[in-house]
Amino acid sequence: MPSARAWAAAVLFAGSILIASGCRRGAQVYPQAPVVVVVIDTLRADHLSVYGYRGVETPALLALAKDAVVFENAVAQVPLTLPSHATVFTGLLPFQHGVRDNAGYRLAKTKTTLASFLRARGYATGGAVSAIVLDHGSGIAEGFDFWEDGVESRDASETVGRVQRAGSETERLLEEWITGLPAGKPFFAFLHLYEPHTPYEPPEPFKSRYAAVPYDGEIAAADSVVGRFVAFLEEKKFYDRALVVFLSDHGEGLGEHGEDEHGILLYRESLRVPLFVKPPGRRGAGRRENAPAALSDVFPTVAGLLGEKPPGGLAGRALLAREGAGSGSPGRRIYSETLYPRLHFGWSDLAALTDDRYEYIEAPRPELYDWKADPGQKRDLAGALPPAFRQMRVELAGMDRPLQAPGESDPETLKKLASLGYISASRTNISQKDLPDPKDRLGTLDLLKQATRLLSQHREDEAVASLTKLARENPLMLDAWETLARVARKAGRPREALAALEAADRLSPATPQILLGLADIHRELKQYEKARALALAAGEAGAAGHHEVLAAIALDKGDLAAARAEARAAQGRSKTARWPWLLLSRVEVARGDLRAALSDAERALAIEREWKQAPLIGLQATRGDILARMGKEKEAEEAFREETRDFPGNLRGWSGLALVYASSGRAAEFAATLSEMTRQVPTAAGFEAAARICETVGDQAAARQWRLRRGQRMTPAGRARTVS
Repeated sequence: MPSARAWAAAVLFAGSILIASGCRRGAQVYPQAPVVVVVIDTLRADHLSVYGYRGVETPALLALAKDAVVFENAVAQVPLTLPSHATVFTGLLPFQHGVRDNAGYRLAKTKTTLASFLRARGYATGGAVSAIVLDHGSGIAEGFDFWEDGVESRDASETVGRVQRAGSETERLLEEWITGLPAGKPFFAFLHLYEPHTPYEPPEPFKSRYAAVPYDGEIAAADSVVGRFVAFLEEKKFYDRALVVFLSDHGEGLGEHGEDEHGILLYRESLRVPLFVKPPGRRGAGRRENAPAALSDVFPTVAGLLGEKPPGGLAGRALLAREGAGSGSPGRRIYSETLYPRLHFGWSDLAALTDDRYEYIEAPRPELYDWKADPGQKRDLAGALPPAFRQMRVELAGMDRPLQAPGESDPETLKKLASLGYISASRTNISQKDLPDPKDRLGTLDLLKQATRLLSQHREDEAVASLTKLARENPLMLDAWETLARVARKAGRPREALAALEAADRLSPATPQILLGLADIHRELKQYEKARALALAAGEAGAAGHHEVLAAIALDKGDLAAARAEARAAQGRSKTARWPWLLLSRVEVARGDLRAALSDAERALAIEREWKQAPLIGLQATRGDILARMGKEKEAEEAFREETRDFPGNLRGWSGLALVYASSGRAAEFAATLSEMTRQVPTAAGFEAAARICETVGDQAAARQWRLRRGQRMTPAGRARTVS
């Protein structure tokens, strides 16, 4: 006899099939079917075998496509993660939902999302994401009962766009949520994978297999995660009953048209995305649809297949609305835009229309491409003023596309921030005319890349000088100010970092991660009240990690009770978070309870190993310090060595290792460690650390020698000058 749960599932599935089969001339509908949406971020359609690519094996996606309807000409509305997901979840165009960039914008609670729509119809709603740009502070989690966004930065110097976690961890967390649902409960599950996004660092075996094209290696890694998730759905008997939608939010430049990544330009490599829709019962059967489709179609398509009427006013339309129907008229034109050039560089924004043959790009020098005849978009047809150019230009000009400035998308939050003493106003004239054409200014990006190269060569002061010049010459270049702040801080120049980040805040006010950065710099400068106010403001703006910053502030002040309370509050964000445990460990060290401190540090390490996470900076150094204080020098030595292997630029690991050698009388190893530390970190900070370690062990002569060597090393020819 079947179990009650299995029987209920069978009845529900049979009912869905009966409803669908009884509507051959009308709409296919599957009431209360499970809904699963899977997004692989930054995935170009033309890098999948489903679309004819031969450079990477993606067996899981190939199998899914065989059960689905595959859209050959699906187009993203924005080549940026947050605005694109806002379009997927609302069915609205960017100027309708108001989220125009990854920073400075938040999806308003007044917008109906797919999650809130389904929750109102009895669905459990859960999502798990792999990038901090989609944390709950973005507003994108509106309508979800469960939203797992516990993405940690493993190193404070990482840029926001690169703070991510392995897709395998994200997928496992979503599996656990689905497994815990009541039997028979309809659910909407959203899985977001970030692997193809920079930096391209695929895990093995994909790293070796795709060494020549690591972007493809990350695609293969993401495919393996999708395969595990589909296998889980099949094991739980959900897959056949489920409506599964697979897509990417945007593509990647990969150097074509001069853009390495995405966000600045609107060519096909950034806009054309994969889109599969698998109705319940595998009724897609690998069918191909060539007519234009948009990511704004996802919401109305899901609603239609469930037999529900979507909200009025959506920009998207229901795909597969009738038996055998695709996306409608082949002549449909899909809107796309990017404000990223305007908001991040002070260049002109771009907009585009794409139909079943042409793409028109509105720019200071507009372009038109016949992408069917010229897939690489090498031949601009605009100069001849063909009919398609004239028609699409007129159509785009007739669209009412208001521009929302950063910080204006959520007035309620701005009021709360003002009540906390945070006051900032954008200097950007969002409607400014006659801005440069982005395609003419891509060379400027080389200056940002040059600063990164200088930083990797430990030439921080040269990088600071280069970025300072770039930012002053381009005062609207948000990325220059943010990069300058990061580099200046790494160079040990916190006041310059603060000034640069304040400039970034004026350009993109109320951005959660900028507020957190400001709070942390004020903490470093021991301006604790200002730091705390900014951290609280970041929390009001929805920043993930504000409890951790508040804990660090309290710990620096010596308020151990407050530090512990904030660290405990941070633990509630995610079961896989390690920073809260590391902070608790440091609190216990300050209290003098070394056993409790070691227990907390070991708990963070256990999470790291259980979830196969990348190492966290400072974790092994903290363990080493605790073990050394407990007299366990051999274990402390190994912990410090682990820190130096994982983070050779972290002076804490080298310093701890050297002091362990000094305390056990191992003079040769002590000297060798200081030499290796200054080789790995050949900066003023590295040599000064060596001098201070020598002072700590009472060797003043050696300290003077290290400071002398620092002066000799810091030459204009190749090394940073001494930090004043």
